[in-house]
Amino acid sequence: MRHGRRCSSHVRKLCAAALSLLCLTPPVQQLASLPGEIHIPIGEHTILPLRLPCKAVVVSSDTRVVGAQPVLARGHETDLEVTPRELGDAIISTRLFGFLPWKALHVHVVPQERVFAGGQSIGVRLHSNGLIVVGFQRVDRLSPPPGMALRIGDVIERIDGKPVHEARDLRREANAVQGPVRLSVRRGAEHLQVVLTPATGSDGYRRLGLLVREKTAGVGTLTFYDAHHHRFGALGHLITDVDTGQPIEGWGSVHEAEVTGVVRGTAGHPGEKQGRFLASVHEIGRIDVNTDYGVFGEMDALPRFSYLSKEVPVALPEQVHPGPAKLLTVIHGQQVEAFDVEIENVARQDRPGTKSLVVHVTDPRLLRMTGGIVQGMSGSPLLQDGRLAAAVTHVFVSDPTRGYGVYAAWMLQKCETFPDRGSNRESNREPVGSSAAYGGTGPSQPV
Repeated sequence: MRHGRRCSSHVRKLCAAALSLLCLTPPVQQLASLPGEIHIPIGEHTILPLRLPCKAVVVSSDTRVVGAQPVLARGHETDLEVTPRELGDAIISTRLFGFLPWKALHVHVVPQERVFAGGQSIGVRLHSNGLIVVGFQRVDRLSPPPGMALRIGDVIERIDGKPVHEARDLRREANAVQGPVRLSVRRGAEHLQVVLTPATGSDGYRRLGLLVREKTAGVGTLTFYDAHHHRFGALGHLITDVDTGQPIEGWGSVHEAEVTGVVRGTAGHPGEKQGRFLASVHEIGRIDVNTDYGVFGEMDALPRFSYLSKEVPVALPEQVHPGPAKLLTVIHGQQVEAFDVEIENVARQDRPGTKSLVVHVTDPRLLRMTGGIVQGMSGSPLLQDGRLAAAVTHVFVSDPTRGYGVYAAWMLQKCETFPDRGSNRESNREPVGSSAAYGGTGPSQPV
């Protein structure tokens, strides 16, 4: 009896050890690494690489929403083919050996989003909601000295209760009174009241001793145009002030632009596109919002010089994979060209994140002309398997042939999150398209 119990205990321990070893095998680890949330566009199917050395059984699934069928992958390994049938949600449960519960996959069948891929060079003008303090000037008898009350990066929104949009607004109001002025200031998430007494200069004008910036401008790249909602996304990352590094909250405009030259990048020295606005062309779009995922806004029509004449599906993050892709961008003039790249690493992100993948430039011509990714390419679309997969956002300073990208799905999600907000007009890596990197800046003005 005691011998039987010992044998039973040994068997249990052996089974537990075998199961532990099985859990460490690559196929089981691969299954465990699958995201718990999976999105599939209606009209497409997807293969989930279960790759188990046994049969994977679909235990439960809402068959009205999806169909799930095990398929043979390598003679004895099983993948899972999931076919969406209608919009909605379903849960697919898998079992090892047909009986051991393993993992539940939450499947969401979503609409197939389609957009026009960009790649065009665009001129971006972004006006701050207020005046950004970028420096100080010495003015005698100024009380208190502005450097004691204000900081670099502060945003002046009002003077004596009146909104300010341009430096001349601040000058005008400072000279309209004889005593001190009250400034409404935004410092990060804080809102402050600062009182300054202007000093009269030798020219008779009252001055606050500040250097302020009201707008920034530069050349970047359009990522996509959504013709169904007349919306666009560009740059793929946040525009910040060149001197302070602070995000610019405001509104702006998009214009046609052309590339006039390229400074080739080398290790430690990112290159850059040199470009200019086309003076003869009016604005082609209006920027509503500046986010970590790029700038978004309204656009009435697809800009000229598109590489593709038809819409392409937007890849879901699950559909982007290591492998070859095409980068769309302008190297000279306005013509969009396609260049060979390799997507090397992809992040399995269940929610939006800015570092979605690593891209490696392999195209000999692009490497010869630019050295790889250069400042001004930010927002350049990446096409893979006929889908808009991502946009280039950053270049590695130590290796300009490589950089980061953000999933196009995250950009489109942010674009749809911020509908028309035109009323706002009143109220070891380097970015390759931010105001500090793609040549975007604006003059600082004394007040």
